[in-house]
Amino acid sequence: MTLPIRDTYLQARRRAIAAAVLAVTLLALVVVGLLSGAVAVSPADLVTMLERSLGITDDPAQLTDSVLWAIRLPRVLSAAVVGGGLGVAGAGLQGTFRNQMADPQLVGISPAAGLGAVVGIALTPAGGAPLIMMIGAGVGAVAAGLAMRRIAKRVIESNQFILVGLALGLAMLAWLGAIVLAWDSPRVPTFTFWVFGGLAGSTWSTLASGAPFVLAGCVVVAASARSLDLLALGESEARHIGVDVDRVIPRILIGVGLAVGGAVGLGGAIGFVGLMTPLLMRRWVGPAHRWLVPLSALAGAAIVVAVDILARTVAAPVEIPVGLLTAILGAPVFVWFLLRVGRSST
Repeated sequence: MTLPIRDTYLQARRRAIAAAVLAVTLLALVVVGLLSGAVAVSPADLVTMLERSLGITDDPAQLTDSVLWAIRLPRVLSAAVVGGGLGVAGAGLQGTFRNQMADPQLVGISPAAGLGAVVGIALTPAGGAPLIMMIGAGVGAVAAGLAMRRIAKRVIESNQFILVGLALGLAMLAWLGAIVLAWDSPRVPTFTFWVFGGLAGSTWSTLASGAPFVLAGCVVVAASARSLDLLALGESEARHIGVDVDRVIPRILIGVGLAVGGAVGLGGAIGFVGLMTPLLMRRWVGPAHRWLVPLSALAGAAIVVAVDILARTVAAPVEIPVGLLTAILGAPVFVWFLLRVGRSST
């Protein structure tokens, strides 16, 4: 009896350490993100701005205040929200489809969110709030997730499922590119934004519009953690245990769609975060979704904040698209996992 107790204790300790490490890492990256950029900002400037914002001091405002408060803080917070949403979405997709290669970008959900966002922009009056764009992105992502659910019922092999998702995603990306290039409006983000993502346009307004979608989606997926654990046994086995599969899976996919829609509306299509984060966290803390989902949120947030810092500093003053860097990091992980799966099946 002592061995299982010992294993449980060690596992709980590992999860607590992972949560603490990720939280401290994310906080440190947020501070680094606020200090990094074209305008030099020192730690003392950051402390002074915080004191002034809290009313501790009434020193006159400086240029660094506007840079930190109006530009960098919403950008860093947007990066954290985007990464957290994609991490949770990846964990939800991989658990729902029992496929560790499932990623919002690879199964076509992110391109569908981008297409929905452009439709939302078309319906939004000039100068209007970005809320309708976020709604369009959420609707597109939810529709794509539910469509992939129907496709998954007809597909047996996991690799075939991913290939179908890639094909649908490329088709929607082609439609998106045609609309963006034909419209040629300053109101529509560039095609690069929808392909590789970017956080340069982050504002308090876009953050306030997109963050509730991401938060709502993350809550829905986190609340379905036990169902995701049971779905790992297979849909028929989960039914026998008492899981209402026909209700639970659409609910999870709606949560995933909301999280991805908000993330794409805020930062464009940033790929591989939803793939890498749950894979790494599953190896660190195990497959239990009660821990995997929140820790994937923390890890995803840390990854996107870190990559965004690199995007605006590594080739300054030129800014590299965030999704380009996540692809550079994530593509080798994807190839490694494909080779690993191929070896294990032979």
